[in-house]
Amino acid sequence: MKYVRWMCLLFVMSVVAVSFAGDIQVSCSPGLRIYLDDKLKGTTNAMEDGLFLTNVSSGAHTIRVEKDGFVPQNIQIEVSDHPMEVRVGQLSPQPVVRVMKPVEPEQVKQLFGNLVVTSAPQNCVVEIDGQSETKDIPQLSIGRIEAGEHTISFSKPGYETISGVVRVHPQAEVTVRGDLFAGKVEVLYEGRGALRIKSNPMRCTVRFRGKIDEKVRTHLNLTHIPAGEYPMVVEIKGRKLHTDVLIKDGHRTVIEVSFVKGTEPFVVSYESN
Repeated sequence: MKYVRWMCLLFVMSVVAVSFAGDIQVSCSPGLRIYLDDKLKGTTNAMEDGLFLTNVSSGAHTIRVEKDGFVPQNIQIEVSDHPMEVRVGQLSPQPVVRVMKPVEPEQVKQLFGNLVVTSAPQNCVVEIDGQSETKDIPQLSIGRIEAGEHTISFSKPGYETISGVVRVHPQAEVTVRGDLFAGKVEVLYEGRGALRIKSNPMRCTVRFRGKIDEKVRTHLNLTHIPAGEYPMVVEIKGRKLHTDVLIKDGHRTVIEVSFVKGTEPFVVSYESN
């Protein structure tokens, strides 16, 4: 009789244990890591339509879904003795964090330019460095493009995709046109600026953009210069001073050059044209 009582007690305990556990179907795409209360339970797969968790104790639990390069997703659930399904939504990509050295506000402005895109025909898809933009207006303006060379392509059903390279200059507005009819990409406008050079002493030789100019007056003025950064050498009696000159779209760059000992060799300022 005592033996029978023990058997009944064990049976009741077993029933109670089973009744307080449930099954969870985690439904999602393959390749996701599934954690239950911070314990890794496995990686989702196509055969299980995600991952199937069995005998999860009743009560509150947290399911965390992870994948490299994506923001983890936490899901709060309440488990009973009935099977349940947890559907996992699409994970969001991790934001790209770019670490840059601190720079002055004026320097930050100089690192970017603007791009104006036209096309024939008007409606097409424009791709810049792999990032697509839908162009359904005559002129597509894209601001804060990093200075430097960028690959741009134009595509439209029924036409052959065309591509080219466009150079964006700091603080300049560059206009590029994709002609799907003719199958070519062309730069229509790349920004223009001017340069004024003052010097002490007044007479000197200036080497700029492959040309040599003899400065014999108070100012040496150069105009219609494509926006961008160029090396410049100023020379007097065998002494040379080197610097890089930034030409801004719609501005005159004014450079004061001094060969006098104890003074700044170059002082740069900008004027609006």
